[in-house]
Amino acid sequence: MLHVTHNARQLDRDLAEFAARLGSLRTPMLRWGQAVAKQARDTARARPGKRFWADLARSVQVRAVAEESVSVHSTHVAAAQKQFGGPIVPKPGGARALTIPITDEARGKRAAEFEAGGRDLFVLPRDQGDTVGILGYSDGRDTFHALFVLRRRVVQKPEPWWPTADEAIAHGNREFARHIQEQLRRI
Repeated sequence: MLHVTHNARQLDRDLAEFAARLGSLRTPMLRWGQAVAKQARDTARARPGKRFWADLARSVQVRAVAEESVSVHSTHVAAAQKQFGGPIVPKPGGARALTIPITDEARGKRAAEFEAGGRDLFVLPRDQGDTVGILGYSDGRDTFHALFVLRRRVVQKPEPWWPTADEAIAHGNREFARHIQEQLRRI
């Protein structure tokens, strides 16, 4: 999950103060949150690995709108991991190692899918650092086809997809200026 709250105090002070004099700030706050959410969704959808990133994009929502703040979040379990990176380890009580695909045949699949398809997988042990072994199958002619490297842990590099603070503030300033223009037209 990833949760970000934006506050009117982050915006251009004169713009925010003038907007507040014209009435409620809930509308520009909502629009600000929607603009940040849209940019996050668009960035995620533009990434390779369409299914994962499409799921992540669908998880982005404006969560709470108040008079001076708006919260935008992603409920996707890997949202913060992708944004900031960091270590990944197997779930406690689950598998003992992560299966990292190393061939095109394995990308986007799980080891269980190969076994369900009738392939007998086995491990070539290789206890070297965090690497446990190589998981693959034999084609019956004494040829080993490697599919996955088995690792105790990996460190994922950040893949920033969420709008930066400067981008979010630019959205906010734009929406507050738009709100002021709309309110002045009504006077």
